[in-house]
Order: sequence, then C-alpha cells, then structure tokens
Amino acid sequence: MEKTGLAATILGFLAGLDGTTAYLTILGVLLACGLGVPIPEDITLIAAGILAGTGKISLFGAYAVSYIGIMAGDSFLFFLGRYKGRRVFTWPVFRKIFTPERIEKAELRIQKNARAICFIARFLPGLRSPIFLTAGILKVKPSTFLLQDGFAALISVPVWIYLGQWAGENMDEALAKAKEFHMYIIVFVVVFVLFAFILPRLKKKFVRQRAANQEPHS
Repeated sequence: MEKTGLAATILGFLAGLDGTTAYLTILGVLLACGLGVPIPEDITLIAAGILAGTGKISLFGAYAVSYIGIMAGDSFLFFLGRYKGRRVFTWPVFRKIFTPERIEKAELRIQKNARAICFIARFLPGLRSPIFLTAGILKVKPSTFLLQDGFAALISVPVWIYLGQWAGENMDEALAKAKEFHMYIIVFVVVFVLFAFILPRLKKKFVRQRAANQEPHS
C-alpha cells in the first residue's frame, strides 16, 4: 500500500468526480499507472468502486473503463518493448522509472517462467511496469502476455472495485481495508502459482525420474 497521505488525496479527488469526467479521468489515470507513473492503481480502482456505489457512474462502466485502462497501459509497454527493444531504457522519459536494478530483477523473473511472471506482475506495483516492458524486449509471445495479464486483471479489478463499492463514501474505511486486501491478494497469488505452475512441474519431473529409474539397465 502506498503512503496514506498520497492515497487519501488521490482517492478524495477521484471520488469527487462523476459522469463522463469520472470515466475519462479513471481511464487516463490507469493508463498512466500502466506506463510506470507512480500513481496508486489500487486506489484508483477503489475510487471507481466508490463512484459506482454512490451512483455517480454505473457499476458496469466502472468495470469496463478500469479493465480497458489497465490492459491498454500494460499492452502499450509490452509492445513498446517488443518492437523497440532495449533502446527504450535509454529514453529520457523512462530512464528514471526503469533503473538498471529494476530491469535486472524483471529480466531474472521473466526468464524463469514467462507465463507465471506475466500473471504475477499485475500484483507487483514496484516491478509491474519494468516486467511488462522487459517481457516485450525478451520476445514473450503476445498471446501469453495478453492471456496471463488479462486473467490477472479479471481478478484484481473486481476485487478493488468491490472494496470501493462496499466502503461507499467512507474513505478511511476503504483505505484501512485496502491494506488487508493486499495481504489476501499476496496469499492468493502464492497459492495460485503453487498449484498452477510449481506443482505440475514437480510432478512432471518426478514422473520422468521414476520412468528413468524403471528402465532396464544394459
């Protein structure tokens, strides 16, 4: 969770909007989040939920504009990296955001398991943008990226919007619950990765070893 002061300021501003202005602002902020601008994405989604809960925008509209904004920002970074390569890291606009340390961490994670990391990155605010950019540079398949990131967004978007809708205009309660939700999401991600990626690989390795041990020796 980001600093409470910044989170409260952004939440208060966004929650004061309505109608078309609210939709466009949410879309723009989420696009900026996807490009690595240090704006709390979860707070933006909570604000969308608050607006839906108070009737200032529709619930469907909150889901739709949030999902589109997130996927557009993520996809822009991925395809930018895919078609421009490592040159993007030298551009002035990205130089401060994508430090060598963050890029190195992103590369290590992507090289180990592209599918898993494209899914997990959606829940890692500090590494999300450089990981998506690096995934493009390392030529991860677009279908892999879009499916994994899209699936992760289908989880994160409803969770945060529901939290905002549940809190209503009680922003202090929303911020307090958001801290709890971060822990729940981390636990969920760990369990999902364990059952979807790690255990199947261990099972395959065990089967291969067992088959090798059962082969007759010459």
